[in-house]
Amino acid sequence: MKTIILFTFTLLLSGAIKAQLTAQEKHLLIDSLCAKLEQYYVFPEKAKQAIQFIREEQKKGSYNSISDERTFAAQISADLRKSGRDQHLRQEYSKTVLPDQNNDPYVFTAEEEEMVRRFTVQENFGIRKVDILKGNIGLIDFSCIFGADEAGKKYAAIMDYLSHTDALIIDLRNCRGAMGVDGISFFASYFFRESVHLNDLVWRRGNRTEQKWTYSYLPGKRYLNKPVYVVTSARTFSGGEAFSYNMQALGRITVVGEQTRGGANPGISMRLNDHFSAFIPNGTTLSPVTHSNWEGVGVTPDISEKANRALYESYKLALNDCITSATDSKKKTFLANWLEFTEGNPPVFKQETFKLKGHLDAQEVFLTGTFNNWARKTIPMQKQKEGWVTTVECEAGINEYRFIVDEVPVLDPDNERVMKGLEFTNSLRIIQ
Repeated sequence: MKTIILFTFTLLLSGAIKAQLTAQEKHLLIDSLCAKLEQYYVFPEKAKQAIQFIREEQKKGSYNSISDERTFAAQISADLRKSGRDQHLRQEYSKTVLPDQNNDPYVFTAEEEEMVRRFTVQENFGIRKVDILKGNIGLIDFSCIFGADEAGKKYAAIMDYLSHTDALIIDLRNCRGAMGVDGISFFASYFFRESVHLNDLVWRRGNRTEQKWTYSYLPGKRYLNKPVYVVTSARTFSGGEAFSYNMQALGRITVVGEQTRGGANPGISMRLNDHFSAFIPNGTTLSPVTHSNWEGVGVTPDISEKANRALYESYKLALNDCITSATDSKKKTFLANWLEFTEGNPPVFKQETFKLKGHLDAQEVFLTGTFNNWARKTIPMQKQKEGWVTTVECEAGINEYRFIVDEVPVLDPDNERVMKGLEFTNSLRIIQ
């Protein structure tokens, strides 16, 4: 069976660069998208609403002037979000040729399997960082939670390595989802002694419900009876939210940070043509504790804090926990002294002003970048006579950014400095 994924990155393959879109190609893309929505989207009535909205925009000529592929994909995605309020639902463009797909999109081709394998290794199984902070506090930083088959051995080794720490921080501020089968259930299992009902996945296909439980058997050591903090941002999405929401509902973690983005409907990426695909949710999630999910709302933190300060605050909370649990007087004194030092040396930020000229007919403009973990809508810009402006806290060093104009990403036209990555090109500002 095809791996069910809660999010996608743009996976880069070898292939020829595509020319700009023609009117006929846009027409065929919209036809293909609407057909996939009607057949696969988890909520049939919402699929009809989304199709109607896209068709109306098409009739009005809203896409006529767009010839750039990324801009077209971004505009279709923005319209899908406007119509259905589903943060997962989107169209994506790949500069290189996408692999062929079976008639049954739930079954991977050999080329897709190889693509996922390479991507898993390229992303280091979703592990950005593993560390033991001063005071014997563990830290895991995830960009993604991969499936148990692909990443299980890596996650078991990490949990073995951190098993003797006194508290644990799981940083999900940059976690955009989960990819693969049972990665969330597998990782969550390390924090419970017995098998626990995490959540249910309700799929449109076959109208079936799939229960997800933690594992009764695990390789490596479990992390029991010790405090666990999960750090979130407004960019934390999908599988990152699933882990946070389920564990919070079960009372096993403390969430520190920002309200998350709000995507609870898992799905799959479906090929539309050689260079375009659509991510279409084909299921939804329900908690056995809350009998609900976080779709459109996000995970509410137990302790609200800006994303750029949330790790620091979590670290102080963990230090306090370690002071409380310490039985050795020397250790308790050391931890108290270190906490005092930490509190006296908070992160340092500089106020920076960003401006975007023009776009005076836009309804809303936001600033996004490394300074807010690329959350799309946490930094609104204010309209002025010549454009839009806002001021934001930034750390010293390299800061990448973009503007979001009515849901569509825009580079800074007045800044020639850019950072070219695998997926995107971003404007660049270096702060002393």
